[in-house]
Amino acid sequence: MADAADPTKPSNPQPGPAAASSAQPPRIVRKRKGNFWLVWLIPLVASLIGLSIVWHDWSNRGPTISIRLDSASGLEAGKTQIKFRDVVVGTVTNIRLSDTGDEVLVDAELNVDARGLAKEGTQFWVVKPTIGLSGVSGLSTLLSGVYINADTKTFKSDAPEKLNFVALTEPPAIASDRPGSRFNLRSDTLGSLGRGAPIYFLRIPVGVVTKYELDENGTFVDIEVFVDAPYDKYVGGNTRFWNESGIYVNVGSEGLTVSTESLVSILAGGLAFGNFGPPIPLETNQTFKLYANKALADEVPIGLAVPVTMKFYQSTKGLEAQAPVTFQGVEIGVVNSADLDFDIYKGEFFTHVKATLYPARLGSVAHTMQEANKTVEQATESLAMMIRRGLRAELKTASLLTGSLYVSMSLMRDAPPVKEVMATVPIGIPTVVTSDLEDIQKQIASIVESINKIPFDQLSADLSKSLTELTELGKSLNNTLTPELSATLKDLQSTLGQVDNLLEASGTLPTQLDNSLKEIDKAVRATKSLIDELRAQPNSIIFGEPSPSYSRETLGSTP
Repeated sequence: MADAADPTKPSNPQPGPAAASSAQPPRIVRKRKGNFWLVWLIPLVASLIGLSIVWHDWSNRGPTISIRLDSASGLEAGKTQIKFRDVVVGTVTNIRLSDTGDEVLVDAELNVDARGLAKEGTQFWVVKPTIGLSGVSGLSTLLSGVYINADTKTFKSDAPEKLNFVALTEPPAIASDRPGSRFNLRSDTLGSLGRGAPIYFLRIPVGVVTKYELDENGTFVDIEVFVDAPYDKYVGGNTRFWNESGIYVNVGSEGLTVSTESLVSILAGGLAFGNFGPPIPLETNQTFKLYANKALADEVPIGLAVPVTMKFYQSTKGLEAQAPVTFQGVEIGVVNSADLDFDIYKGEFFTHVKATLYPARLGSVAHTMQEANKTVEQATESLAMMIRRGLRAELKTASLLTGSLYVSMSLMRDAPPVKEVMATVPIGIPTVVTSDLEDIQKQIASIVESINKIPFDQLSADLSKSLTELTELGKSLNNTLTPELSATLKDLQSTLGQVDNLLEASGTLPTQLDNSLKEIDKAVRATKSLIDELRAQPNSIIFGEPSPSYSRETLGSTP
């Protein structure tokens, strides 16, 4: 403290070397070691990042499925995508042949959010650009490449899991989530219909044909159609479907009628439907009959359809399906089929005709009978009663030119009675042999026989002989008359030349002829004046012209 307060000491003394060495020892600094453990932090972080990527990939990886295809055209492993609702939900990982080598197996990994596709009911198909009558599809693949599309209606359902699928050869006609209803049709033939053919209601496209197949017996074609909502609510028990594949032409009393739907239906086929009569509830799994055209659909009346059968023990050539069945001249039914059969009791062949009668076509009579004939069985009982009273069927000619026949039904009071009438469905209606038809056939046979008796060979020989003689006559005339005619034409040409020369030489003849005609005219005028004077004064030719008379009135006047 004294040193610090001494004013005689310098404020900052400079110590010497000895003092410095004795006062402060040298400071030794030890070099610190490096943190080598931080070097291991980098691979640790990289490993954590890699593990996180692996975990993320593993946690987002869905099930691996296998799709069986006919061909792998346009598909590439690692590039071809799987889409659902236009969202990428997976990628093709491997493409290989099947064990038999007939098909291609495609392995694909789905995303975790697409796990619902690996269930029963999912459909897969390859999307490629296609051009058809119904339009162009798959144009997006021109830029993005071929991809596999998926469709399912069991995405969120409890359907069992499925990992092996068979791809569709063609895309489905409709998507699984498309609102609407499916209906079944039955037709005798498919015609020009196909998958995707349009369906029209009041000329509005409302659906498509989804599929078709033969029935178990191979007799009919079962067609499945899809009608979009809300148009499906117009399909009921009174709905009728008909074929609109083409142009319907009808010539009737009102002239020419042409009916069609659209150009697509003409080229690719199409269907249409409409409602006939009062509304009828739709039955469960109801199958609709497909009519050939709208006219046939319109001809079927509303009401009962009573099946009947008939046996004709005579020739039925010209009787075909869709031939009319009439009662008292009114068309009440249609022939369904006409098949040859054999009666073992009579030992004769006969034609078994099946037809359908529609009592509603009787008009006001049908309304009267409607209360008593509400069912097919009741209508059959009424037919049985009419058969007992003489109801019979016979064949009649519809056209002498075509030879077509139809079935005519009428009450014949003098018809042979029927021993027993069974009111079963279908009911058998007794028939009678048509004498008029037999007479017409005999007359036609007689005409044909008469035509056969004409000596066509003799007529042909005589005609050939006459043509030969006519040819010879023509040659003779050509040899004899042609030279003479040629000479005559030459003489006539010479005469015309002389006349032409004469007319050229007499150039002044027209002028002289004109003067002569003038002199003749003057002479005719003078003669006419003389005749008029003689008529007035006949004696003037003897006494001459009388002298003029004078009077007091004319005196002094100058003549």
